Amino acid sequence: MSIGRTALVLASIALIAALGSFAIRRAIIASDERLGREKFGQQIAEQIEQLRQSNQQQQQLQARRAALEQIRDSLARNPQDTSLLPLIGSLQIEVGDTLAALATYQRYIDSLGSPNVVALTDYAFLLYATGERTRGFHLTERAIRQAPSYQIALYNMAVMEFDRGRIAQAIAWMERCRAVDSSSAMGRLAQRAIEQLRQMQRDSS
Repeated sequence: MSIGRTALVLASIALIAALGSFAIRRAIIASDERLGREKFGQQIAEQIEQLRQSNQQQQQLQARRAALEQIRDSLARNPQDTSLLPLIGSLQIEVGDTLAALATYQRYIDSLGSPNVVALTDYAFLLYATGERTRGFHLTERAIRQAPSYQIALYNMAVMEFDRGRIAQAIAWMERCRAVDSSSAMGRLAQRAIEQLRQMQRDSS
């Protein structure tokens, strides 16, 4: 077991013990000991579940970082293999390295005349979210021209229009997204967004 993993386990045990001690003290001084045990026992269970989920998230994050390093090594050995760049960019987003992801997607876009629409869409939204809104908007338009039925690009365009205060246009893009496939995850998200946006229109009228 690595030092980092050992420290994580020890910290988890210490936190569980601390939560348990706290709950027991509260239960003892409760006016109704049975109700106290039930109440604070439930709190312990909830907090332990939160801790378990946190540990799972940490493990997933570590796995993504390990995968990212492996793919980077592969790219270093074969720098001409630009097909690895979209995957690297995606993993960089997942581990929270937004600036590195921007640079990776930029490198990929620059290396191809007609880049993968998934990578182009991700890159466009990253640009928009980090302040380069005009460029991000135009690249999203480019992604839609390249793949008119790509639901994530359609959904992103709706989000950008909403951010610009253009609710009617946002609804129109959400409707296009839903029309591609209303049963997909993006189609269902678009349907919920349409309902919320229309409610906003009614509230403001």
